[in-house]
Amino acid sequence: MKGYRTKNSFKAYIPLILFFSFFLIPMLWILYASFKTGSSITNLKLFSLEGFTMKNYKEVLGRGDFLLYSFNSLIIALSVTLISLVIGVIGGYSLSRYNIKLKNVWISTIFVAQMFPGVLLIIPLYNLMLNYHMVDSIIGIILAQSTLTLPFSVWLLKGFFDSIPRSLDEAAMLDGCGVLRTIWSIILPVSIPGIAIAAFYSFVVSWGNYLMASVLVQSNSTATLPIALYRLASSLTLQWGNVAAATVLITLPTIVLFAVFQKWLVSGLLGGAVKQ
Repeated sequence: MKGYRTKNSFKAYIPLILFFSFFLIPMLWILYASFKTGSSITNLKLFSLEGFTMKNYKEVLGRGDFLLYSFNSLIIALSVTLISLVIGVIGGYSLSRYNIKLKNVWISTIFVAQMFPGVLLIIPLYNLMLNYHMVDSIIGIILAQSTLTLPFSVWLLKGFFDSIPRSLDEAAMLDGCGVLRTIWSIILPVSIPGIAIAAFYSFVVSWGNYLMASVLVQSNSTATLPIALYRLASSLTLQWGNVAAATVLITLPTIVLFAVFQKWLVSGLLGGAVKQ
């Protein structure tokens, strides 16, 4: 019986290995290319042990503007995440707990807004930022990217708050807690998995967003890492090693973030904190 189960388990893992290999092999090749010289990348050998070097990382990190772009991306991503969480918690809790007028219309609007591609927002957002003199500013980029993450955060947290018993709110109210104190002391601690998903989504979308930044960024002082990667890839003397190294450096924070918050992300995706 044990051998039969092992055999079936092995058969079940074969399709999974093939499926994930389709995504992992290109990523592994980028990691491999980031440690190779330009000539060893473009030769006919797919994988070889010759030409390994740390020169690509030294050249990328040695660029003064790369550190500036990293700082800009970090500030923007953290700010977008904070805005998405604050508004997402307040909006999601309000839609979950209160009988707001046209509540279903608001929920449907939020859900439909998430389905529209970000490219449709470029022209109206650019005109709006231009009117308020926020083009080529960190604040303008933060507000523009927040429009991509807010609908999902509000919709996700609303559904997560729905899974939390209202008896917790009522008990907190009887103990003399106001709405904000109830949210902070009672609701948020049991909503960590859902908040982790919203935070991770907002950070990753903002960190890797090129579309909004390409329209609003007009100088080096506000440029972000996706802009830096685009400039490396579109330069006249294309150096694949530098491009691969920059790609690894840009991707690394999201991998580390996922590894740190994996427990809460999995818990949130599996269904929620407290069930009635």
